Amino acid sequence: MRDKVTARWKRLSDGTMNHADSRSTRSAQRSPSHQTEAQRLEAWEDGGGKAKLRCEPVRVLIVDNDMSSADSLELMLHAFGHLQTRVAYSGHAALVIGAEFRPDVALLEINLLDMSGYAVAQSLREQAQTHQLRLIALTSSREHAGRELARVAGFERYLLKPVSASEMSELVRTGSSRTATGP
Repeated sequence: MRDKVTARWKRLSDGTMNHADSRSTRSAQRSPSHQTEAQRLEAWEDGGGKAKLRCEPVRVLIVDNDMSSADSLELMLHAFGHLQTRVAYSGHAALVIGAEFRPDVALLEINLLDMSGYAVAQSLREQAQTHQLRLIALTSSREHAGRELARVAGFERYLLKPVSASEMSELVRTGSSRTATGP
C-alpha cells in the first residue's frame, strides 16, 4: 500500500514560503509530541478553532491626589507590561487628560481633593460615549456606603489600598465580571 501524501504551503508574514503540513498515513501513527507547531495549529483550525486576534494595548488612566501612590501604581503597571498609562493628580486634570488620551480603564481614587471621584467617573463616562470605559475605584476608606455608591456610579470594582501588583495587572488586562467588590 502506498502512502498518501498531501502538502500545503503557507506564506509567512515575512514573505517566505513555509511547508506547513505534510500528512501521510505514517504521520498519523506519530505521537502528538512529534507534531510540529504548524501541524498542531492547522489541526486546531481545521477543527473550527480561530486564531486569537492581537488586540491593542490597554490604555490606563490613574487618578489619585497622592502623587507617590499614583506614581507607584504606574510603575507597577509598567513592570507588568502595561505601558500606555497616564497619571492625573486631581479630578480636573483627569478630565483634561481623559479627553485626549481616551482610556480603556480608569483607576480612580474616590476621595479626591478637588472634586468627587464619582463626579469624575460620570464625566469620564460621558467623554467615552463611543467606546467602553472600565472604572475601578481605589480608596483607603473602609466605609460600606462607599461600595454601594461605587456600584451605582458604574464602577466594576471597589478596591482597598494597597492593591497587590498581580491582582491589579490581571484586572487591567482581562477585566472582571464581578461588581463593586472588595477584599
